[in-house]
Amino acid sequence: MALNLQLLLFVILVGAGIVVAVFIYAVPSPVLSPILAVITLVIAVFAFATKYYTYLMVPALKMKGRTIVLSADEPFIIAPNNAAILMHEGQEVYASAFVKIPLYRSATEMSNDEKLDFARLFSRMTTLSKTPVKISSQMHVINKDEYITSIRNKLNEAQERYATLGAKPGGSKASNDRIKGEVTMWKNLMDNVSASQAHALTIYAMVSAMGGNEEEALTIVNQQAEDFAAGVSAIFGVSAYVVKGIELLTFIEPDHMIPVETVTERLKEKATEEAL
Repeated sequence: MALNLQLLLFVILVGAGIVVAVFIYAVPSPVLSPILAVITLVIAVFAFATKYYTYLMVPALKMKGRTIVLSADEPFIIAPNNAAILMHEGQEVYASAFVKIPLYRSATEMSNDEKLDFARLFSRMTTLSKTPVKISSQMHVINKDEYITSIRNKLNEAQERYATLGAKPGGSKASNDRIKGEVTMWKNLMDNVSASQAHALTIYAMVSAMGGNEEEALTIVNQQAEDFAAGVSAIFGVSAYVVKGIELLTFIEPDHMIPVETVTERLKEKATEEAL
C-alpha cells in the first residue's frame, strides 16, 4: 500500500512538472517564465524526494514539535522461543538468531604462526553458511552488583566474628590474627572490585533468514544457527551455542549492556567516598 502511494505521488509530481514545462514553452513570458521555471525545479526536487525519501518526508509532515517519529511500530519483537528476533516488512518476515563464539585467546597472546593458523580457521568459518552471516565482537559492562553484595556479606560476617572474638577474654592471638586477615582480605577484594570497570568481550555471529510467516522464518533461522554453531565448534574446538533467554538482550538492548544497577552502585560508592 505504501509503495503504491509513493508511486502515485511520484507520477503526479512528474506529470505536474511536465505540464508546467510545456506551458512555459507554449506561452513564453518574460515575467511568468522565470517563476514557472522555479516551480518546475521545486516539483522536480519533490518528485525525486518522493521516490527515494518518502520514509523521511511523511514523518516530517506529521511531526509534533521537534520530534519526528519515523515509525510507531516496534522495530522487532522477540520470538516466542526466546532464541531469535522477528521483524515484519510487508508480507515477509525476517528472523535473526545469535551464535555466541567463546574464544579464550587474543592476538596479543599468539605467535606469528598461531596468528596465521587462526586466520585460516577464521576463513573456514566464513564458508559455513551459504547465506550472509554478520560476525562481530562487542564489549559491554558486566552487572557485578550481585558479586559486590556477596563480597560485602562475607566482609560483614568476618567483621562480626572478629568483633565477637575480640570481646571474649583469653582469646588466642593466632585466632585473632586469622580473623583479622580474613577481614582485610574481603575488604581489599571489595575495594578492588568496586573500583575497577568490569567489561566482557563477546564474539558472536548473527544469522538471518526470511519466511512467509513467523513459523517458517523461525524454523529456517534456528536450523541455520544450529548448523553454524556446530561448524564453529568443530573448527575452533570451542562450545559455540545459539543464544537464548535473557542473554539475548545483551545483543539487542543497550540498557542490558550497560546495567543501570552497576552505574547506580558506582555513583553511590563515589558519593560515600566524597562524604567521608
